[in-house]
Amino acid sequence: MNCFRCRRRPLLACLASLVWLVCLSVMVVQAADPIRLTHDGRMKFTPVFVDGGESLTYVDFENPKVFRLRTMNWETKEIKVIHEAAPAPEFDPAYSADGNYFSFLRATGGLQVSLVIRNRKSNEEVLIPPEPGFSGYRTPAIAPDSSHMLFSFANNFGQDIFRVEMNGQGRTALTGAKGINFWPSYSPDGKKVLFTSTRDGNYELYEMKPDGSDIKRLTDSPYQDIRGRYSPDGKQIAFVSHRDGNAEIYIANADGTELRRVTRHEERDDYPTWHPDGKHLVCVAEREGSHDLYLLSLSD
Repeated sequence: MNCFRCRRRPLLACLASLVWLVCLSVMVVQAADPIRLTHDGRMKFTPVFVDGGESLTYVDFENPKVFRLRTMNWETKEIKVIHEAAPAPEFDPAYSADGNYFSFLRATGGLQVSLVIRNRKSNEEVLIPPEPGFSGYRTPAIAPDSSHMLFSFANNFGQDIFRVEMNGQGRTALTGAKGINFWPSYSPDGKKVLFTSTRDGNYELYEMKPDGSDIKRLTDSPYQDIRGRYSPDGKQIAFVSHRDGNAEIYIANADGTELRRVTRHEERDDYPTWHPDGKHLVCVAEREGSHDLYLLSLSD
């Protein structure tokens, strides 16, 4: 019997365990301490960077009846209301990458929501009204070149993603109303769209071409994977997952591989958006019952 081989086995087992632990650690993106950006503790939604990171727009749940759009100057952190005299709650802001267009949703009744498309240069607006009855648009996204935009809308007992021209014309259904489809996000080059769907029975992330073709599933979890966003270089995605028991922020390669967890807290972390530098995320985090915007620094 080879005694050296026997003595070597425990050492090899220890080395194998060490390698496994090192590999496991790679799957968790250790971020520096989050930086708190707001301090009012109110519910917030859908933060999005504007004009190359000069400002950050988000939705503030000001009181039980008012959703208000606010903008934060990124350098000074000064916060202002976008529409002081807004006639109704406004939410789900979206901007084109070239800065030409701004879109958002506006409640027009207790059960109805309209889509507003604004040319930021001319200030001209297109209002797409809801259909009769309980009806409303959700989660708009504007193509990087401002040629068209997407939104989610209830259709034939499902929720479909539609494509429309910037003048509000040419509405086309893309996802076939198979399940619930929403939260579209364009890749920086405009060649792909990331979205959330229940078409296979659970909330998962998918990608498709902007015309609705070539739909591919990216995540596979028994729990929700939602609200995906492409990184500024298009190589990664950030999203929210409940796979570890509550809402946490994750990143992965754009094809869904190499999943990495970013946040680790017993309370909710939600609505991730990429800073234009690709090295930071802003999210809505719940801490001790308060909901504020936080800046997360991603490690290399």
